Order: sequence, then C-alpha cells, then structure tokens
Amino acid sequence: MIEKQLDQSAVQTVPGRGLAWLSRQFALAGGLIMLALATMTVVSIIGRTTIGVSIEGDYELVELGLAAAVFLFLPECYLSQGHVVVDLFTAHCRERTIFILDSIADLLFFVVAATLAWRLTLAGIESREYWEQTMILRMPLWWVYAVGVVSMTLMAFCALDQLYLRIRRWGK
Repeated sequence: MIEKQLDQSAVQTVPGRGLAWLSRQFALAGGLIMLALATMTVVSIIGRTTIGVSIEGDYELVELGLAAAVFLFLPECYLSQGHVVVDLFTAHCRERTIFILDSIADLLFFVVAATLAWRLTLAGIESREYWEQTMILRMPLWWVYAVGVVSMTLMAFCALDQLYLRIRRWGK
C-alpha cells in the first residue's frame, strides 16, 4: 500500500499536487475543528459537574462542527485511499481487472461527489432562503452546507484527477 501511494505521488499532475495540498489543508482544518469541539466538550462537562453551569448550545456546536469536519476530511480520505475496500473477490485477479475496477470506482466517486455537491448546493440555498437556524444559539445552518459543497467539489476534482492518472499510467 505504501509503495502504491509513493508511486502515485511520483507521477502526479500539477493540478493534482494542488488538489492534494488543498485536501490536506481541508483535513487539517477538520482536525482543528475536532480539537476545538473536544476542548469545548471537556470544559462544558467540567463546568456542569463542578459549578453546575455548562456551555450554552454545546450540543448544537458539536453537531454543526462535526458535520463540517466530516465534510472537510472526505477529499483527503479519498486521496489516501482511506475508504473501505473489500478485496476478498479481487485478491487473485489480474492487473487489468484491478485497473478496470479501480477506474470504475474513481468514476463512481466523481459521480457521487458531483451529485452531492449539486444537491447540497440546492439544500443550502433553500436553508438560507428560509433562515433555517439552530434552536438555542440561533446559528444559521446554511454555512455547513457551504462547507459540504466546497468539500464535495474538491473531492470530485480529486476523483477526476485520479481517474486521469490511472488511465495515463495504464497507457505507459
């Protein structure tokens, strides 16, 4: 697996390197959000148990923050092949069969990511038009949709780049 990742980085396209860098930055931002949420949760729990006061809206902040963080992790997860792969049936397949299946997977990732970006765009616009907000803090929900749209768009571009690289490598 490490050899596969090293091989991929050696033949990346210039846009692919930019996409990989941006995906890492998104993942780092997602990690920082998770760290902030964990800190806030600890402070809220300690406050609730010691002085009887917790952070108002902590559940809402965790809900929105986790949604944004998960979206931010997805492009890097895709590029590092962190998704679940069941190779029980393909363990003894020929290299050409693996190539075809991996190409189909890249194409499907592109289609799913592009479709999600499109649908999240529509849902975000609707959420903003109707002033949808959280119950306690009255935070608008549309910004989480915006994070999702940007992340899914990045993932779609990453999938296209991976498909291009895979086809280019096979041609050599």
